[in-house]
Amino acid sequence: MRIRSDDHFGVKIISLACLTAALFFASFLVGRYAISPKTVLDIILSQFFNIAPYWEETLETVVLQVRLPRIILGILVGGALSVSGASYQTLFKNPMVSPDILGVSAGAGFGAALAMIYNGQWWEIQLLAFIFGMAAVVIAYTIAYMFGRNTITVLILAGIVVSSLFQSLISIVKTWADTENELPAITFWLMGSLGKGKIDDVLVMLPALVFSLALIFLFRNQINVLAAGEDEALTMGVNVPLVKLVVVVSSTLMTVSAVSICGIIGWVGLIVPHLARMITGASFSKLAVTSFFIGGAFLLIIDNIIRGVEGVELPLGVLTALVGTPVFVLLLSKVRKGWT
Repeated sequence: MRIRSDDHFGVKIISLACLTAALFFASFLVGRYAISPKTVLDIILSQFFNIAPYWEETLETVVLQVRLPRIILGILVGGALSVSGASYQTLFKNPMVSPDILGVSAGAGFGAALAMIYNGQWWEIQLLAFIFGMAAVVIAYTIAYMFGRNTITVLILAGIVVSSLFQSLISIVKTWADTENELPAITFWLMGSLGKGKIDDVLVMLPALVFSLALIFLFRNQINVLAAGEDEALTMGVNVPLVKLVVVVSSTLMTVSAVSICGIIGWVGLIVPHLARMITGASFSKLAVTSFFIGGAFLLIIDNIIRGVEGVELPLGVLTALVGTPVFVLLLSKVRKGWT
């Protein structure tokens, strides 16, 4: 009896989900404080069941308030950036596209830097990063609509222009920043980190992520058709402008919610969709699901490496670039032969 391709895909997704779950629990064991697996499990279960605490209060704080939100954010941020990258690559039919193609990261970086030079609190930094990240995409989309009738090429060019503009503004803000405190803080934020993540950040990011993923799921078939070309999509009755808007809005929302919380983390949204595409093929619905799990697992592994190094915590964006660059070079041979 022949096994259907959907059955193969189901096995792959279950395997990826199990891998992500295993990494989730293993990540609690990584860090400066050594905690046994039994203690970690009992601390977590004590939040739901009546388990008498036999551990120090410090360990409970480390597990629930430090490692738990950081681990969850690693999965959510990695998954969000990966699905966003897969969506943009499918929409633009371009394997070199990443989630910050429309200037999201540059806009968010400017907002965060602006808040830091005015001694803003952490939530104010996140808020301004979110606002300016969204503003950057709105500006890019407006430029494309006004001068290019919303064509893909003009939209990409508008994103490059807007990104360059906000990068220049970031440089200006850096010249104003205090070199003792503000400038190092801005520089470190721009390189990305999960270190400041709290459970409140998880609760803030989840609604945006769920809403965006739901939008993508509802329009998954139309996005699949659009990937074959706008003319073909129009002949099949697809509302092309609406589908484009859905992809841009959902991808932007996922990216800006991730960047506003964790800073700029590059390469994840660029290389993970390629890895996922090697597993699933060109079907967008399968690609999005696979990208989420691979992206979450990938970023969690990178963050565990960072937490496992004693003495200094490297910026997350630096390590994703160090790992992502050689991986992307290996993928170039596949891209050179053709990308579908």
